[in-house]
Amino acid sequence: MFRSVLVPVDGSEPSLRAVGFALDLVRGALSCGEHPTVALLTAVAIPQALVLVAGTGEETIDDYVQTTGRETLAPANALFVEAGIDVTLKIVLGPAFDAILHEVKATSPDVVIMGKRGLGELRGLLLGSVSDRVSHHLQVPVVLVP
Repeated sequence: MFRSVLVPVDGSEPSLRAVGFALDLVRGALSCGEHPTVALLTAVAIPQALVLVAGTGEETIDDYVQTTGRETLAPANALFVEAGIDVTLKIVLGPAFDAILHEVKATSPDVVIMGKRGLGELRGLLLGSVSDRVSHHLQVPVVLVP
């Protein structure tokens, strides 16, 4: 089956449905004696207003990224904790597409499971969604959950 699963999460309903799909997949693997690793990934962009504030230091930005990332991952993490399944939480600074590509190159997961549409729906309609770009650029299977 799968040894490692990457689940990008942006807090949207489709991404949480993807988390549920990943959880079901991992439960199935566990019932077959497999023990896949799961990483929940979120990418945090810095709001322009925060950058423009005079005196905003690196520590303030790091705190913002970590706090926002933990809040975004909390519902997804809670589902795995409730099921008694360990996951790795990864919070990165930057655009989601870049973060996902970097994580796939760094860890070589067997599958990426993500929501078909995320929080940037209007931008996605105009420029192409993150999930669409990811599915066309990765060399690993990508499961898009509606």
